[in-house]
Amino acid sequence: MAIERLHGNLSEHTSLHVGGGAKELVRVSTEQELIDLVLDLDRRDEPVLILGGGSNVVCSDSEFRGTVIIISTQGIDWVGNCAVVAAGESWDEFVRNAIEQGFGELAPLSGIPGSMGATPIQNIGAYGVELAEFIDHVDVLDRKSGARRSLTPIECEFEYRDSTFKKNPNRYVVLAVKLKLNKTIEIPIKYLQLANVMNQGVGTTANALSVRDQVLQLRATKSMLLDPLDTESNSTGSFFVNPIVRDVDIPQGCPNYPLAVGDPRVKTHMKVSAAWLIENAGIIKGFHLGSEDSGIRVSRNHSLAITNIDRGSTQEVIKLASYIRQQVFDAYGIELVVEPVLINCELDKLGVS
Repeated sequence: MAIERLHGNLSEHTSLHVGGGAKELVRVSTEQELIDLVLDLDRRDEPVLILGGGSNVVCSDSEFRGTVIIISTQGIDWVGNCAVVAAGESWDEFVRNAIEQGFGELAPLSGIPGSMGATPIQNIGAYGVELAEFIDHVDVLDRKSGARRSLTPIECEFEYRDSTFKKNPNRYVVLAVKLKLNKTIEIPIKYLQLANVMNQGVGTTANALSVRDQVLQLRATKSMLLDPLDTESNSTGSFFVNPIVRDVDIPQGCPNYPLAVGDPRVKTHMKVSAAWLIENAGIIKGFHLGSEDSGIRVSRNHSLAITNIDRGSTQEVIKLASYIRQQVFDAYGIELVVEPVLINCELDKLGVS
């Protein structure tokens, strides 16, 4: 059967391990079954939640009063220097596969959890590389028209950790992603932290396999690799994105980074370190609200991650994230933006002190 009916709570299908039940919970393994199911549910005006790896989502403690669809479609088709990858494929497994095929440019994006279908939604990025650089098109089901479409990068409206898919969360279902890569195993090092651990300078080149190894090690030290033996990795990764602020508003001493070439704000704005803002607003690694045995806390290994070490709730996650955001706003007047998708929950509104 292509459609498998599942049981249990969403906490069992998300990396943060929070979330209540669902009216219906199913796993779909073929593209046509996925399309037919979504269109049928839309015709019946039934709420739909699409999940892949569940690594970048925070679901409410309450029951989802509709159908949750976990996409498990598979398939990687290589034609020349292009790969068409089904939405249910593991992102990191694809990166490993690409490097084995001699396409090394994705190595800095190694270790990012989740499925291929989620990657264009967030326009994932790490260590100076963003997914949008490599996308040829994204195949989607347009729920508004009921048609299958191929969206160009321009139509995807890619920005820093953003896209049309994130701006219009109920319109598109990602079916597959076509990537266009260069056949090279020697790739440039664009990020200072990565350059430092590789003992070389920014702008130099390195073997993609070595880059992948170093990136995986870096992510492991930050508990940014999913590991059932490491409770610190029970998270969505970075909970907040690096804010984009005007040059004149950068706090003194805060690390900052240029925007991507082509961004209309590139001459007047910079990205600033959300981790620095959080730590300098008084939120240290391991910080928690409430008792010492609280299940939800800031990761002990990365101040940008909120972790669930022991059966914490979404309510606790929202409370802690709201507190962090308020502390940063009070200290620097900068509003942190949440990176994961919030399902039937939201952070508290910022207060003005």
